[in-house]
Amino acid sequence: HMLFKGTKKRKLGEIAGTIEALGGDINAYTSYDNTVYHLTIPGRHLLTGLDIISDAVQNSAFDPEELEKELQVVLEEISMNEDKPERNLYKALFSNAYANHPYKRPVIGYIKTVEGFKRGDILKFFKTWYAPNNMTLVVSGDVRPDEVMAAAKRLFKDFKKKPLPKRIRPIEPEQKEPRGGVVFREIKQTQLGFAFHVPELKNDDTYALDVLAGILGGSDGSRLYRRLKIKDASVHDIGAYAMSLKDPGLFFITASLDAANTQKAIDAILDELNMIAKQGPSTEELERIKMNLESDFVYSRETMDGIASKLGYYETYAGDINYEKKYVDNIRAVSPGAVKSSAARYLGTNRLSFAVIAPQGEQLSKADILNALSRNTEALKGKDAKTPAAGGGDNEKGPAVARVTLENGITLIIKEVHSNPTVAVYATFPGGLRFEAADKNGVSNFTSRMLSRGTNKRSREDLTRDIEDIAGSVNGFSGWNSTGVSAKLLSRFFDKGFNIFADVLLNPSFPEEEIERLKKDVLSEIKRQEDYLPGYTFKLLYRELFKTHPYGMPVSGTADTIAGLKREDILRHYGAFFTPERMVISIVGDVNADQTISLVKGRFKDFAGHKQALSPPGPQAPVQGVLRTGEAREKAQVNVGIGFRGTTIGSKDSYALKVATEVLSGQGGRLFINLRDRQSLAYSISAFSREGADPGIFAAYIATAPEKKDAAISGILRELKDISTEGITLDELKRAQGSITGGFEIGLQEVSSQAASLANNELYGLGLDYNSVFPKKIEAVTVEDVLNAAKKYITLDAYAMSEVGPKPKEEKGGLPEAK
Repeated sequence: HMLFKGTKKRKLGEIAGTIEALGGDINAYTSYDNTVYHLTIPGRHLLTGLDIISDAVQNSAFDPEELEKELQVVLEEISMNEDKPERNLYKALFSNAYANHPYKRPVIGYIKTVEGFKRGDILKFFKTWYAPNNMTLVVSGDVRPDEVMAAAKRLFKDFKKKPLPKRIRPIEPEQKEPRGGVVFREIKQTQLGFAFHVPELKNDDTYALDVLAGILGGSDGSRLYRRLKIKDASVHDIGAYAMSLKDPGLFFITASLDAANTQKAIDAILDELNMIAKQGPSTEELERIKMNLESDFVYSRETMDGIASKLGYYETYAGDINYEKKYVDNIRAVSPGAVKSSAARYLGTNRLSFAVIAPQGEQLSKADILNALSRNTEALKGKDAKTPAAGGGDNEKGPAVARVTLENGITLIIKEVHSNPTVAVYATFPGGLRFEAADKNGVSNFTSRMLSRGTNKRSREDLTRDIEDIAGSVNGFSGWNSTGVSAKLLSRFFDKGFNIFADVLLNPSFPEEEIERLKKDVLSEIKRQEDYLPGYTFKLLYRELFKTHPYGMPVSGTADTIAGLKREDILRHYGAFFTPERMVISIVGDVNADQTISLVKGRFKDFAGHKQALSPPGPQAPVQGVLRTGEAREKAQVNVGIGFRGTTIGSKDSYALKVATEVLSGQGGRLFINLRDRQSLAYSISAFSREGADPGIFAAYIATAPEKKDAAISGILRELKDISTEGITLDELKRAQGSITGGFEIGLQEVSSQAASLANNELYGLGLDYNSVFPKKIEAVTVEDVLNAAKKYITLDAYAMSEVGPKPKEEKGGLPEAK
């Protein structure tokens, strides 16, 4: 945190402000074995980025006043984490799993330790560990290595080696029996977690353990998901993964479920572990998981940040910058016997630590969990952990974009990008929330999710297997204004993957049993949304701000509307919206345009629609006065959203509002500097503008301590008043413009982002060249444009405000209840 608070030559806010002004992003995180500072910036600003990050690492000021403020910010972050069930789950798992090792403690610390930090403590830590012989510098992107090397030598020439203290970490004693506990919180759904001890990253068993995690819980086709989610319906979601660290780590299995199903779920989980430990995996699932693990590396190479992150991880954790090749080679060599023996060796209940985060009032105890485990102890005792295991291309500049209209009215857009062997497909139609009636709220989202749950010739299981066999993904989507299907594929499997994509889009069967399963999933998600307080805060705010417009309804629907959906509703919706004359399909990636056009024509030649006219909603009613909504919740923080009626996609005002948002947001923005940095009112604070086909929303958000709520709200309203009456400075304009255009450029690295952008640009009439037009539109915005837009949309006598969190002690009336 403190390395962004100024150096000897850069004042408070200047580091983030400069980077954001150039369209970049700078941030940091601390993990279990390292601290990472990461900066992403357009390649033309490489030297500026290197200069800033080298200055921060070597010359941070650690101003006493700023240190005290930032301590308050970290304390707010700790409080925010206390309101997140998943964070509580992992905190408990690590605490239960480790008796002596530092991994048992939360990375962020405890309130009592953070409160006690003094400037001398921070400086001592900084001077001890921030040494060049303890640091890895990674640069990835459109740069010249010789230029980077020369700049690094110059910028770090005064960074002197120093002796590092010996890192004596206690050796974790072997665990001989299960341990854990149950914690009760004010939440809606139970979180269950298992953690088994596994060796460090450099251990040869790592490869088999990663394959084992994929087989058990790495996807919708995994054993645990099929058994507990699809077959037994005893969990809402479940997954597994191995966290390989520098020292011995943990193998996690986590699930969200209803508390009443906890013991049933434990029995099923341990039964699956027992089966794979005795029988091992099938050849088919072994090869599928190997393919998916290898494909993860290919997909991660689409972004410069992804490449840099992996190289730094390999060097720091494995001591080998070429670890990827070693890893992939060893994954390919994993045998069924290696997976089987790893399951038997590491997934025994004697090595198991567990945690359950349950809703208040549930009848569930630690003894209940131990009883469930004891029923499986003999089968899963685990063997001695010491037993040996059984045996891009050149960047292209300005690739061409082709656009054709097929005979049945489909608009097809193709862009060849050959820098990575991946392809993205995005098919979209006008639809979504905007065209929903209140009594059918959620039907668009539900229909889109049903598309991949069965076709006329493939069951849901067939689809899952077929797409996982080629390490791809095919999913339906639905939002405010559109609906459709997207896919991401490895180019060598493009033809096969596109046939699956087309089958999903053209031939959905909407089986009754899958409709009922998805209903349970969506109803569970709607319930779980109440545990994510920022999202729930805005769910209430949207409902208040858009009382007479569909944008006020949740995309997922309500419990009543989803429960009432029938198969004929879904068929009717599909027939009305999935029609060729309104369809836009974009394909971006490692393909040949001519061959792809022929492929699309062949697969979609029989696609015919009903040409049914769409009925968009009427004009939105104006906002009258200050509309208040919210809900009292026993949480550590109050979440506050303030929303104004916004503008439409592609309108002139949309560009000025984006600039206004950027002036307020980010680490160099007014909200961050004035309310977080200077007043320590929050860890999380932001502003955003969301445009729609109809007017959207301009909003601000803050999560703060209950006693700071009034000051936080007053501070946000003051900043909004200032920007709408006094406007912004020319320096702020330039910073915001650089941040938006640079972020836009960086955001289009992945082929999936490009495909979605091209399709949506066409759908909303923005033009095929909009990705090059957008930066020019932003750069054309003036200080006067921002002031005029702020005056027009930031109406401090007409807006909606939502508050979700604890009721202040002196506030007798409390917050308005959500209706």
